[in-house]
Amino acid sequence: MNPEPLAHSARNGMSEQSYRDHAGNVLRYSKAFADAAAVFSPKQREAFVAVVESAAAYHDLGKLDEVFQDVLRHNRRTNRGFNHVDAGTANLLRQKAGEAAAITFAHHIGLPSYKHQINNDKFRSYGVIEGVQLRQHERTDEQLSHYLDEHHRLLSAVKVKACKLDTGLLRRLALSCLVDADHSDTARHYRNEREVPAPDLHAAERLARLDEYMTGLSAKNPPENNREQQRLKLRQAVYRACREREVKPDERILACDSPVGTGKTTAVMAHLLRVAAERKLRRVFVVLPFTNIIDQSVGVYRRALCLAAESKEAMENVVAAHHHRVDFSSYEARGLAARWDSPIIVTTAVQFFETLAARDTASLRKLHQVAGSAIFVDEAHAAVPPALWPQMFRWLRELCDDWGCQLVLASGTLPRFWNRPGFLQEEERLEIPDLIKTEVRDKTMSFEEKRVSICREPRALSVKDLAKFVSSKPGPRLVIFNTVQSAAVFANYLREDLKLGFNVEHISTALTPHDRSETVERVKKRLASNEVDWTLVATSCVEAGVDFSFRTAFRESWGLVNLLQIAGRASRSGEYDDAEVWDFRHDAGEGFSLHPQAKLSRSILEQVFAECGGKNRQPSPDDCTDAIQREILQDHGEKSSRMKEIFQAEKDADYPEVAKLCRIIDAATQTVVVESNLIQRLENTDRSQWPHSRELMLGSVQLWGNRLDAGKLPVKPMGHDGELWAWIGEYNPFIGYMAGILPLMKAQKTGIDVL
Repeated sequence: MNPEPLAHSARNGMSEQSYRDHAGNVLRYSKAFADAAAVFSPKQREAFVAVVESAAAYHDLGKLDEVFQDVLRHNRRTNRGFNHVDAGTANLLRQKAGEAAAITFAHHIGLPSYKHQINNDKFRSYGVIEGVQLRQHERTDEQLSHYLDEHHRLLSAVKVKACKLDTGLLRRLALSCLVDADHSDTARHYRNEREVPAPDLHAAERLARLDEYMTGLSAKNPPENNREQQRLKLRQAVYRACREREVKPDERILACDSPVGTGKTTAVMAHLLRVAAERKLRRVFVVLPFTNIIDQSVGVYRRALCLAAESKEAMENVVAAHHHRVDFSSYEARGLAARWDSPIIVTTAVQFFETLAARDTASLRKLHQVAGSAIFVDEAHAAVPPALWPQMFRWLRELCDDWGCQLVLASGTLPRFWNRPGFLQEEERLEIPDLIKTEVRDKTMSFEEKRVSICREPRALSVKDLAKFVSSKPGPRLVIFNTVQSAAVFANYLREDLKLGFNVEHISTALTPHDRSETVERVKKRLASNEVDWTLVATSCVEAGVDFSFRTAFRESWGLVNLLQIAGRASRSGEYDDAEVWDFRHDAGEGFSLHPQAKLSRSILEQVFAECGGKNRQPSPDDCTDAIQREILQDHGEKSSRMKEIFQAEKDADYPEVAKLCRIIDAATQTVVVESNLIQRLENTDRSQWPHSRELMLGSVQLWGNRLDAGKLPVKPMGHDGELWAWIGEYNPFIGYMAGILPLMKAQKTGIDVL
């Protein structure tokens, strides 16, 4: 009797997995994921589910070859160039199911270029792997009937349908369903992934709980003066406006440009929960520009949305925090991945938008969860670079038009790019209704204009001169730099060289999310205590959305939007009569570094200052859309060229090129684990000791992949197919991993600028 065919070898103390078990599970999971998403897409449902089901049914067909079975039974490699995706792809192509064949082909390597690989005779002739010798394809042709006979002996046949997927987003969603099913089943078999059932959204119940929370918050924190009373009334008006906004079937996208401090975090959530309750949406995404805002927002949502029967621990699964990349494709690390299966996901703009553009399987695994969701892009001005907005907006519109999503774009300085020349093609432009009534918005804007003074220091300052300038202004003070390196250099100079000690705080992505969170809480306590003579040095990660209120703020020159966002961290509730926000520049010496992408925005900001000075007024949020449009027109074609390249690559289905062009962070980053306990657990061969994805996020940082390989940083690879690294240099909770880099810079052992 022939032994039971295998799908996976025994490894790391775990038994092998049979083909029958794995293929059956993947088919079942894939169809469940596709059905759950397609409920929200009547127009695409039949074709979408058919493609996913067909691809899932035969995705591992080639593993039934005796060559591959020998490899699996003896857990060894073969030098025969055998690729198990070839057989399933060939079978589906013979049945004219080209879309399913392409998804099967892509389920390990990611979406290929349809222009160069899929839409050609070589692919249709089963020669699907470039560079592989012809004998592999001949063997597939010869053995395909045998594979199918064996497959159907083990599993029921699936009726293959030849269906068309018309857009790149459809193909990404289809591959996502297959990959999530494949990775999940494999990870669970090897006990790398613990199955924690995600609770339901319960939108109506959470909305009622949010109403109670907001009522209790007002009673708990009564205003102490007329200005605070005015601010409270504005916040209540904004909440009511969002909470009571009619849910219209033809309004899938709304804009919200309520200023800082008016409670968008809870007000927009109230609106989206109401939409979710009426339309039976399955989850809410909150997309934020910076990682440190996540903890603040997550904390609010876990307190405000917790139902009576839910414990604090349960709320970690209700409101999930996704700080940075934890997407892994290797067998070892798949169980560490974040899957976006909680009812409320708070994630970064980098994670959300790069996932929409992704072609690799590790990133796409979670994408299908977005269908049927309410999406809140907060601080939308900072979500993506201007050149990426046209294509990102097309995908968002497709999610809203075809996949049941509801979108709110919000910011206190919201550039309304969607109806301006230079961004979208003429036929794509549209008017987006406002979430908040005009009379409420006008009142909030009137209050905003009187809150702070916007100032400019034209000199380029050295470290020493900048320290004198900052110290000359009343505190508490906030200083924002464009690079991690500059922030660390200045914070270290104030604390160590000027002996200011704990009168200096520091926040940047050089710190782990855990340490950033602790610093944020400490800063809030110092602000609440009315302590005056101290300074927070940070990067743009505290530029938007953070509930800080300083007396004086300083922002290294970038764009107008950035400067006005910092104004939201000064006299946030109008508590200071003399609050100032300063635009400054440094001379790029003594360790200070310049961000290469700031030059044009900084130049346009100079123009805005000059024009506003001529009109005897200070820059305002109404100038932001015009400033960003100038960037498009004055970039000598770079941004407009990139927009055209992205549009054409997506049209041509050249998915590797789309993913490359749509990177929000130009260089790929890698997860570097800092916390020693996590490093020890990840090096443990006992998988039961491995951390959950949330623990991994909290104890790690992100560093540029090309700098890790350069040998200039104190890191070591941790295995896991090169997807995880360990920090072995000095690290402290003040300046993070920069504690290990600054000494190297002083000794001139590294020339790396850490952006």
